[in-house]
Amino acid sequence: MSEEKVFLTYNQQLKKLRNKKKITCNNSTKDKEILVRMGYFNIVNGYKYPFICGTDNTGKHIYLPNTDLANIYELKKFDEKLRSFLLRYITQIEEEVRTLTGYKFDQCNDNGKIPWYDANAYSEKARLQNKISAISSAYSELSKSQLDYVKFYMNQHTSIPTWIMIKVINFSTFIDVLNNSKMIVKHSLCELYGMIDENGYPDVKLLIGSLHWLRKVRNSCAHNERIYCITETKDKSKKGRIKEKYFKQLRTSYSKDTEKKLMDLLVYFKYYLPASEFKNMMKEFIQMLSAMKKEVSQNAFDNIRGQMGIKDIEDLKILVELKKEKINYNTFDKKIEKNENK
Repeated sequence: MSEEKVFLTYNQQLKKLRNKKKITCNNSTKDKEILVRMGYFNIVNGYKYPFICGTDNTGKHIYLPNTDLANIYELKKFDEKLRSFLLRYITQIEEEVRTLTGYKFDQCNDNGKIPWYDANAYSEKARLQNKISAISSAYSELSKSQLDYVKFYMNQHTSIPTWIMIKVINFSTFIDVLNNSKMIVKHSLCELYGMIDENGYPDVKLLIGSLHWLRKVRNSCAHNERIYCITETKDKSKKGRIKEKYFKQLRTSYSKDTEKKLMDLLVYFKYYLPASEFKNMMKEFIQMLSAMKKEVSQNAFDNIRGQMGIKDIEDLKILVELKKEKINYNTFDKKIEKNENK
């Protein structure tokens, strides 16, 4: 059984770091300030793992030589910047996909004459139970909304238009609505973003799987959770990373990974962002990594990079240069033939 944790003053915490953890704390004033402002648990317990090189015969962690509390703090600051950075792009993509979905949803439903709360507005292949569940969740969230324009439509109109429903519902509910929508909606998005499988068909699994990963990372960012090491075991039947074309053009070890990591998010950004925006985004990301590398040892940086799912920094540059079809927004309003079978 582990020993009970007892209260320690900030000075006692510094002493513990120096004597038991063998973590350097040379600047007592600065190091103490870090603990006062951030907390021992948030700093040490939260960001220690890239600085660990093994365990002793009692099972306690052994840290990399010359590990300094300031090094661990630098990783925390990097993670904070990373959260803001990723959230900026995820929310941009989320808003765009919602907007496009709302348009195509109404377009393929007799220009909105079949309302979103009618099960006939959804795919014939989707289970009725799933369609009803998505509709019920959307209506429940709308009825609880405190937004003025939602209240206006709830009180002054007989129904809420699709564009408001799509905009207001939770990201997870939106994905359910999209997943149960007619194939025209999903195929239009796949074709717009170049999500085409090796047989030439729209890759709906990749579309839905990528949105689920964006949602998870977004929620983690919003709740101030550690983001550089975010991970999720892949469910190959649902998550949509299998046979993904960009990973297949990188080193083969990427395709053999069994967990989703931050690298997966960067690959998904490749689909959703226009080429110039993706290039600028990656340039900023690489600069953030380069700045981080200067603040920690090579071994610690390699561990951080590995936890992000990046095999080598050069892979990021290769990803930028991989051929990508232009996202042609101006043709998104074209109508495509109904096909519920693919």
